[in-house]
Amino acid sequence: MVIKHEGRVISINGVRLLRNRRATSRQFTIPREIREAYGIKPLDEIEIISVEPVEITGRRNAVLNP
Repeated sequence: MVIKHEGRVISINGVRLLRNRRATSRQFTIPREIREAYGIKPLDEIEIISVEPVEITGRRNAVLNP
């Protein structure tokens, strides 16, 4: 996932998007280390530049068909 915060482009690996059963939107948590390193605070505006799926081996069917 690549995000933009206060003009800085930040690449984050291993972010998991959480599925909401009642809406089609997705949520994610920016890891604490990243938030602290870049000074990201609650209610800060974050621009999502790109999201690329990572294939999970061994559990693919369980993840795709909950």
